[in-house]
Amino acid sequence: MDEDGNIAIIGGVPGVGKTTVINKALELAKKENFEITTIVYGSVMMEIAKEDFNIDHRDQLRILPTESQKEIQRRAAFRIGERARGKVVLVDTHYTIKTGEGTFLQGIPQWVSDSLNPKLLVIIETYPKEIIQRREGDSSRKRDEDTADILFEHQLINKTVASTICQKTGALLSVIKNGHGKAAEAGKVLLLHLMSLKHD
Repeated sequence: MDEDGNIAIIGGVPGVGKTTVINKALELAKKENFEITTIVYGSVMMEIAKEDFNIDHRDQLRILPTESQKEIQRRAAFRIGERARGKVVLVDTHYTIKTGEGTFLQGIPQWVSDSLNPKLLVIIETYPKEIIQRREGDSSRKRDEDTADILFEHQLINKTVASTICQKTGALLSVIKNGHGKAAEAGKVLLLHLMSLKHD
């Protein structure tokens, strides 16, 4: 394992079930005595937002001015890179963030991918209608009320962004389907990908 660590980036549109898949992978990893460090990009951004931007909830990040979001994003990349040294690390983030203006902010622009130097990119996907149902059932978050067409477009944009990052960095790319009742299966696939990083 190199000094900079073996980093895998995982993302998906809000409500796709990414956190559930990650938790399933971590449960299996514990049984296999395989150590994975997880870092939530948004949590590190929140650390910085609380310190310098007077933000107290993660959903408020999306309505900050774009330049402020970029500054927080840039600083978080450096902080994560330092924490990831010498480990197999799963960075939980979003490939793109739909802003309050209806545009898409790059979740992993070049300065982020350069700092993290990922070995693997993972996208969690499912059918747009399932995402809508999951969002409606989650009262803990303030989710956008996106149509199926918008969610389809967002997932397509995520794949395009991830492919571009892989082209520049040489990282591998995996799209894992998290259909209804398939989180455990998706978690197993994710774990196998992460275990392969240790042998690269």
